[in-house]
Amino acid sequence: MREQLQRLLRNAWFPHFVLVMCGLFGMALFEYELERDSQVAVLVATGALAGMHWLMLRAYHNYGTDMLRYGVWKVLQLAGALMTGIVTAALMVILLPVVGDWQQMLLLAMLISMLVSFWLASVGCMLSFVSYVTPIVIGAVQVLASASSPELQNLAIFLVGLILVELLTGFRVSTLYTNKLMLKQLLLWTREEQSESMKQLERELAQLRTREQSLQLQLGSMQAHLEHNSSEQTQSLKQTFEKLRTSEERLQQALDASGLALWDWDLVTGRIYHTGSDKLLGVDAVDADQLLADLRPLMHPDDLPELRTAMLSHLRQETEGYRVEYRIRHADGHWVWIEDSGKAISRDGHGRVLRMLGTRRDISGRRQHEEELKLASIVFDTGSEAIMVMDGALQVLTTNQAFTRITGYERENAKAFKERLHRSLVASGPGSARQVLLEQGAWHAELTGVRSSGSTFPLRLRLHAVYAPDGIGLTHVVAFFTDMTQFREAQQRLDYLARHDELTGLSNRNLFHQKLQEVSCYAHSVDTGLALLHIDLDRFKLLNECFGTETGDEILRIVGRRLQRFSSPQRSLARLGGNEFVMVVSGLDEQGELGSLAEDVLAALRAPFVTAGEELLLSASIGISWVLGEEMDAHMLLNRAAVALGHAKYLGGNTWQLYRDEMSADGGERLQLEQQLRRGLKEGHVQAHYQPKLCLKENRIYAVEALARWYHPVRGMISPVQFIPLAEETGLIGELSETILRQACSQAKRWLDEGAPLQVSVNLSVQHLRQGNVLELVRTVLDDTRLPARLLELELTESQLLDDSERLLATIADLRAMGVQVAVDDFGTGYSSLGYLKQLPANSLKIDRSFIGDLSSGSKDAAIIRAIIAMAHGLSLEVVAEGIETGEQLEALQAMGCDAVQGYLIARPGPAAELQSLLQVENPIAWALESCTA
Repeated sequence: MREQLQRLLRNAWFPHFVLVMCGLFGMALFEYELERDSQVAVLVATGALAGMHWLMLRAYHNYGTDMLRYGVWKVLQLAGALMTGIVTAALMVILLPVVGDWQQMLLLAMLISMLVSFWLASVGCMLSFVSYVTPIVIGAVQVLASASSPELQNLAIFLVGLILVELLTGFRVSTLYTNKLMLKQLLLWTREEQSESMKQLERELAQLRTREQSLQLQLGSMQAHLEHNSSEQTQSLKQTFEKLRTSEERLQQALDASGLALWDWDLVTGRIYHTGSDKLLGVDAVDADQLLADLRPLMHPDDLPELRTAMLSHLRQETEGYRVEYRIRHADGHWVWIEDSGKAISRDGHGRVLRMLGTRRDISGRRQHEEELKLASIVFDTGSEAIMVMDGALQVLTTNQAFTRITGYERENAKAFKERLHRSLVASGPGSARQVLLEQGAWHAELTGVRSSGSTFPLRLRLHAVYAPDGIGLTHVVAFFTDMTQFREAQQRLDYLARHDELTGLSNRNLFHQKLQEVSCYAHSVDTGLALLHIDLDRFKLLNECFGTETGDEILRIVGRRLQRFSSPQRSLARLGGNEFVMVVSGLDEQGELGSLAEDVLAALRAPFVTAGEELLLSASIGISWVLGEEMDAHMLLNRAAVALGHAKYLGGNTWQLYRDEMSADGGERLQLEQQLRRGLKEGHVQAHYQPKLCLKENRIYAVEALARWYHPVRGMISPVQFIPLAEETGLIGELSETILRQACSQAKRWLDEGAPLQVSVNLSVQHLRQGNVLELVRTVLDDTRLPARLLELELTESQLLDDSERLLATIADLRAMGVQVAVDDFGTGYSSLGYLKQLPANSLKIDRSFIGDLSSGSKDAAIIRAIIAMAHGLSLEVVAEGIETGEQLEALQAMGCDAVQGYLIARPGPAAELQSLLQVENPIAWALESCTA
């Protein structure tokens, strides 16, 4: 770009000269066709461009190529080319449309001359030429677009074609010119490098010749001197060599005997002379030479800083010598401890070391012994047991830190303890400690020690004998003793926990059975009454789930303290586990006292429990078994109390029950019914029956409620009043609800396929809500049956709505998002908040049948139902009344604005096949009223 710009500046006068001449000639030739203002503007623009290019040319001649270092000149040159093109285009646009044919040809010749002149001046600078011709191309296109004659259009097309040909030719010439410049520059750089290389070779050749002449002179002088002294020095060297060889042999023998390896390090040449190092490293002499040149790869990384510090201190003349112990890896892979000693024996005038001499020796055995002694010392001082070292007469010589920690005596001030211990050990007789040590080598016993504070403590002492080398007599005795205080306390604690409940402090199950057996035998022997109260807290599991196990544990502690108020010599308390407690009462002659005692216990447990800032109210159930003068074991007594407790729970809790013989029969009946229900669910004996819902506004059957019915193969139809509570109690209600849900969705899909879409309502069990799997269950059933979600309605009771309300709201919202409908069942019988009902995303309310009995004008039931309907409609909820049995009830609800009804008046629950005839009725309301009067 620099070469191209230089060329352009040098050649710039030619195109601008042509431009000025063409401009002047055109103005003179076409002055009659142009207005005066246009002539002046063209002349001024042409003169300004010519002046600007003249100034740039003068600056180039004055400053040379230095001006090209500034980018502004490049920009000015391109701007000048662009302005020149604009002026040329302006001349073309102004003159071509207004002149005649021969004048147009003359004007075209001038334009071509200007293009050719600028192209010749711009060879090698394609960007400048493009800047020049771009406005001309635009002007030609404008003339072509506005031309009114074919001749003028042809001239414009010819001019554009000419410009394009010049552009292509210019691009090719510019490329060739650029390559030529690059080749020229490369040849110049190559020539300069070759010239510089030739000069450098000539200088080196001259230096070599001068050095050669100098070396020849020195060689001649040295050769003469050596020939003169060689004979004398040869004889002297032989004698010296013999002396050195003898001295070396003696030194080597001494080194071998001492285990030292000698090394001599010449720091100038880097050579190391050594003896014995090959044995230290486990390699031959040749390999030792290579390894000793740099020991760092063989050294243990933890020891390298210490050696470096010692060496640097000595090299800086801060020490007379150095001695370091470090590890080197032996050829077979193990670490060898080396003691390295050295000293600088030669330095130059600046204090730099020229030569060092030293020794190395293997100290692995010594280091191992030191480590063992150190480890033994650490074990001795840090052991958890007290350790004493005694002499052969059993006098204490030294003790460790554990001795001081246990006894409180310092090592130097333990004379009282040592004397007391010595007196205990030197007792005469064949069983003395010394005698046993001599015969068996060990002795142990439990003694009583005295601390420095004067308190005593139990200790377990063990003695181990250290015999003399000849095996006769004792040289030392090592004694170990342990403070048994914590062990005894832990043993007592374990004994207590093995017999008592850790949480409440009452007797546990083991101690309870032992006491019950003893009291049962005593009562039988003296012919007195014996009673057992089995106490169980109601809904304690729910309390644990809601408030946490810590609160539950605190409640159990409070219960234990309250029950201890009833403790006496004739009453024994125990906790069996969980929330179960028992009380054994002996010495009773009548059963009447048991009822009063049970009421007192229940009253004590009904009192508020205050824990963690919360006041909780609980209740309990008590099962009582009593025997008088009968031979009965403790196990049977406990079982009967458990049966009575189960009966109290069945009655709703917060009460007590005394065992009766018929309770066992009731329990067996319930257990048998439970087993049959489990089998019935598996074998398909539990089926869904459907009760229709009548829409009062549209007078049609729009939905059904699926109800569980159990047909026993032997006992026939079993009432839901019997098996529904049993299913809830035994945990089968979840499986029962899922069975009815699947059957109802399958039947609803069949109705849909038959052209009778009916919404099916299914009661949802609280077990599914607590387990949190309602969404998954409903989604799975809908997918399996392919039933649209809008045709499924789930009914929840008010009591279920109060159980974990936040999670329930989220679950119901997810169900609604799926398209499933939600209804609040048995509305009015619970305690739900109206504010909570406002947040509940339900679709409808079902009024409980207890409000349907008296709907006469002015009755309380009628007023309640009107309020419920008004409130529900205000919340955009539909109202369904259940339990409709009379025509008067139907007409009253229809008058109140109730949306739908269901009950025996419409139809009793039955199999799906029985509903076919009812679905065909065109006016169900009239049909229901007629069937009622009939």
